[in-house]
Amino acid sequence: MKNCLFCNFSRFNANHNTINEKLNVTRITLTWVVSCACACLFAKGKPNIVLIVSEDHALSSFGVYQKAFAELDPTPELDKLASSGTLFLQAFCSNAMAGPSMASLLTGKHSHANGFLADGDKFNGAQNTLPNLLKAKGYSTAVFGKWDLGTEPTGFEHWEILADKNEFYNPLFWSPTGNQHFEGYTTDVITDLSLKWIGEMQAKKKPFFAMIRFNATRQPWVPAIRHLNLFDDRLLPEPDNLFDDLKNRAPPARYQEIEIMRNLDPHNDLFSPKPENTSPSTALNANTVTQNNLLKMNEEQSSAWHLAWRPKNEAFVRENLKDEALLRWKYQRFAKNYLRCLKGIDENVGRIVSSLSSVENAENLIAYTATHGRFIGEHGWFGTHWMYEETMRVPLLLSGNVGFSDSQKIIKTALVQNIDLTPTILESVRIKTPEDMHGRSLLPLLEQNSSSADSWRKALYFHYHAFPDEQMVAKHIGIRTSSHKLIHYYQFNEWELFDLDKDPHESLNLFKNESYQKQASELKVELDKLKAKFRDDSDISVMPEEWRRIYRGPEARKKDPK
Repeated sequence: MKNCLFCNFSRFNANHNTINEKLNVTRITLTWVVSCACACLFAKGKPNIVLIVSEDHALSSFGVYQKAFAELDPTPELDKLASSGTLFLQAFCSNAMAGPSMASLLTGKHSHANGFLADGDKFNGAQNTLPNLLKAKGYSTAVFGKWDLGTEPTGFEHWEILADKNEFYNPLFWSPTGNQHFEGYTTDVITDLSLKWIGEMQAKKKPFFAMIRFNATRQPWVPAIRHLNLFDDRLLPEPDNLFDDLKNRAPPARYQEIEIMRNLDPHNDLFSPKPENTSPSTALNANTVTQNNLLKMNEEQSSAWHLAWRPKNEAFVRENLKDEALLRWKYQRFAKNYLRCLKGIDENVGRIVSSLSSVENAENLIAYTATHGRFIGEHGWFGTHWMYEETMRVPLLLSGNVGFSDSQKIIKTALVQNIDLTPTILESVRIKTPEDMHGRSLLPLLEQNSSSADSWRKALYFHYHAFPDEQMVAKHIGIRTSSHKLIHYYQFNEWELFDLDKDPHESLNLFKNESYQKQASELKVELDKLKAKFRDDSDISVMPEEWRRIYRGPEARKKDPK
């Protein structure tokens, strides 16, 4: 690369053996050189960039990460994509709520800095964002699918977004040119629209950035017709802590609204028959997500839907399950539907990758991630929002035909976060990362001999800002290192400390354990440092006793361990 600083530096070094005598090469300069070396990994021109983001993706359901559902092979296309790219095993979100996580990804900044704290807020699209910066450098930009940032997409020349993020069949899309209904399963339609635009850009030979956002893994997990009977012949493995009594955790874990047994409705969330004794005043009606989607189905879709569920639901009614048996049934129904929805996403990822690889000599960078993870039965839960591992951890892989070998590269220990993705993409196309971004480019970690892993961050900062809400997860901030996690539910002044090496499932709160007092104190100091470093001036004061009593009184208690 003729104009690359690293290449020029190497030529200079070859001709001047005494370079270190002539130049005072500081550590900062060397870091700069390594960064330029990473830039050399990428295309001479501007690679096309495709960023695929799922609503959530539990790592237990991603074959290359964990083997909980390995025999079911739910993600063969994503596994294939990861086999020729770079996989980050320790990737995390900074806020496990869909909208705020997406805002952090786009801006490279934590929620308090980008202004989008919780779903329902309005995103400021005028700030430095990935699409804004790419567009300014000549990229055609577009977004397809779910858009939940409360304002019209900014920085995207073209957009076709879901009018309702809860539509899974025959959805309505908004675009700058008007609204249009499309027939089909929403995941398929999102891909169709994406590939149509990508094809147009490929024909024009103009570099493009396409962000594709799938909504299929949202509650109530509505699968495609073709997948309704998938996994019917399999009994899914249960998490070891499906029946967790939560007695060794801080109180917030017992006041949530994400329990499979108590909070998943068999009819509305799991598609079982409506109870015959349901009164008109409490009946589930057409206002529910499930019923709305059923009403939107055409005759063929509706017939296939009911035909697939009828024998399974008849068996459920006959069995009249109670207690533990009912929880096990709910888990199986929920988890299978989740995996079925994920299967639809995986198939469409395969379509996207195939389309990109079909164009000869095209340079493509493909990234896949999710806004957050999800509980798939761990602790008896199904929800999101927590700093716990199941929802804080996310998949992250980078692939394509620029900058990557044909074999898989795995970054096993570096703690990376969704705020790092925008700086990474910017550096890959040699666009300077704005100084106000909190994230760091991941490219130095791709260098085999890079020393950057030694100087990489030692801890992650997390802040969840929404309470009360539907899932009733208390507001919390926290710090995660490679071995420990400290969480502060500040409105209630409640703390949790976990030793991740000894307790990877975070079942035992060690905050008051005498043996961990030094560790707790040190982590508190580091947490305060991170809060100051990122200038997070959010109010984290303890709420008045009267307020706390509302959410911690007898009427609020959902699970009181004996």
